[in-house]
Amino acid sequence: MTIGLLRGANKPGHKGWTTEKCIMCATTLDFFQGYELKNIYYCPKCLSNGLKAYFCAADARKVHYKCPYCRNELKPYFE
Repeated sequence: MTIGLLRGANKPGHKGWTTEKCIMCATTLDFFQGYELKNIYYCPKCLSNGLKAYFCAADARKVHYKCPYCRNELKPYFE
């Protein structure tokens, strides 16, 4: 048993806590870099239904900023 030492993926600074995959092309989206680059889009309807619908800028442009699953408008993650 450890005394408050978090290791591996449970560590608060681990990259797994701040990254997601693009739902279409599986590109890794880093939310720290996305704040400055403004290149992460999401579908609010799919997220409320439990689907992790995050899109990279290239795929959002490819689907004309409409979600391919529910046809709802994609929103930028950082406005």
